[in-house]
Amino acid sequence: MWLTVGDGLQVQRVHLHLSEWREAIASNTPLPDVQGVGLAAALAAVEFTHLASVSSHIDDAGLRPWLDLPARYAFPVGPTNVLRPAAMARANELIMDEVDQVVAADLAAVCGAAAWWVGFFAIIRHRGVHHRSLQPSTASIARLVLEEAAGIVALGMAIRVLEEHLRAGGVAEAGLRMAYCRALAASVAVERRMPALLEELGELRLVDLVSMAVPWRGRFTKYAGGTGAGQVE
Repeated sequence: MWLTVGDGLQVQRVHLHLSEWREAIASNTPLPDVQGVGLAAALAAVEFTHLASVSSHIDDAGLRPWLDLPARYAFPVGPTNVLRPAAMARANELIMDEVDQVVAADLAAVCGAAAWWVGFFAIIRHRGVHHRSLQPSTASIARLVLEEAAGIVALGMAIRVLEEHLRAGGVAEAGLRMAYCRALAASVAVERRMPALLEELGELRLVDLVSMAVPWRGRFTKYAGGTGAGQVE
């Protein structure tokens, strides 16, 4: 239930802040709080040349909106979102063994989308508030932190897709199970880093996006407690 609530909140936020996002891109000026990226447009592109090849398991995992919004609103500024390599590295880690082509296409699609989602909220981060104080978030953030965030969101989306393929069966089981085990092991390794990463991200919307992405002990704390997420909107 909380995953559905979180998904809905993120989709709602894109629609609420779409005009701010477009304004930041159109201004063609450096982002005031992101180090090592430069223009907002470098975070706004997305590559979905393979989008038509994704399977129905994307829908089963509840991730169709996570692909549809980047496909609809991506800013055509060049071939690569600067966060995409970090996100796609997650997909590449999971398909090292022999994995069915349909599974591989689904993983590539959701991991590519993860870069756009992190980039979207990074672009308007300076207009947000700190996730704990709800005061204006003025601290700057490094590109490496955003790349780490993109990798974690990609990992979380990949886990959800792999779970649906496992439920359905009928594909190369050995490679699929190995990919899923590798994804879960990565999520366990990520948990130790999560509290510090969330503080480095600082801004409420980015924190919600990343903290909800992968299974960990603090995943739905704000939702279950009825505080924090969504209050500002």
